[in-house]
Amino acid sequence: MNVKKIALLLTGIAVIAGSTAFADDQMTIKSSNKDSYEVVQVMKAKDKNYYQYYNSQYGYVIDIPKAATQADVSVNGDGCYFQDPQDDAVFTTYAAKNAMGFSIDELRNMDVGVNGTPSLTTDIKTKNSYAIGWTDGKQSYYHELYLNDKDKSYTAFSVVYPTAKRDKYDKIIAHMARSFVPNGVKM
Repeated sequence: MNVKKIALLLTGIAVIAGSTAFADDQMTIKSSNKDSYEVVQVMKAKDKNYYQYYNSQYGYVIDIPKAATQADVSVNGDGCYFQDPQDDAVFTTYAAKNAMGFSIDELRNMDVGVNGTPSLTTDIKTKNSYAIGWTDGKQSYYHELYLNDKDKSYTAFSVVYPTAKRDKYDKIIAHMARSFVPNGVKM
């Protein structure tokens, strides 16, 4: 066997091994819509209790709890909706073009206003992001958004969960916030 054949054989083995390892890292989640055959591709996350969702259209990444066993991709591919049917918790991710050029303050104020101007339990704002949270008694809500002025877009995630399980979801939200890598945002 000459050197070229050995090199080709080794390269082929490496490609097969690499693609097999990559395939082992990918998983699918069935659609929450029983009439849909659509599946959501996710990857293994560093933490075994989470999946990693990657949005190729906007280039953002976030960990989603593995308890979210149902999912649907948004119609225009800008995000995904995940559901934990046991807790009736919902995890939503999305990105959008900031076509109207809204500031971070304007985006935050619109989110608060759209939700009936709730009394906020979380209200954190930076130059290019905000996180808000509130409860209506039975349900609690958390929403985090990052503004990317460079490409005029924003990326966000939200969690809706039973208020009775706040301690559990505070930890989940903290993990999701640490894992969230919005496209083009300096963190």
